[in-house]
Amino acid sequence: MAGILPPHSGAGDPVDWDEAALRWGTPLPADYRDFVAVYGGGSINSSFSLALPLKVASPGPLDFEALIECGYELLDLDPADGPALAGRISWAVDCGAAQAFWDTTDPDPDRWTTLVLTRHGDWVAYDCGMADFLVGFLTGDISPRPMGLFSREQPVFLNWREERRLQEAGIDPWPHL
Repeated sequence: MAGILPPHSGAGDPVDWDEAALRWGTPLPADYRDFVAVYGGGSINSSFSLALPLKVASPGPLDFEALIECGYELLDLDPADGPALAGRISWAVDCGAAQAFWDTTDPDPDRWTTLVLTRHGDWVAYDCGMADFLVGFLTGDISPRPMGLFSREQPVFLNWREERRLQEAGIDPWPHL
């Protein structure tokens, strides 16, 4: 992935993976843990945000809890009405409100596939995990086009800390957009 989306210096976030597994009732996929170690939470071209499994700071990056709330809003459901998103954990959202989820029905997290909840409330299944989904998303090799509105010619990832640092310094973190 680094050849398509080079990480910037200082990217990556430490996560207590045991705590995350306790919170979500399952370990998370190795490709996701590897991604977080190298890139952390943040966004690609300010239009595709990748979340962390636990809240790490306030204000901070998106976390899974916030994405679940967005999913219920997108489906116009009350979480008290039942487990509409049961068997699914959201890990990313785009600027058009589409969300990427894992289908967690397989007991082995490394075999979880990706589901996209479109902004219209439709589900689209992709037979790949998070890392392969991102590579296909960034190269345009996934069909139908899943999410995102940015040009794939120069995708840039910024960790949430770097984006905040630039903003606090009065620098537009996304000048090329």
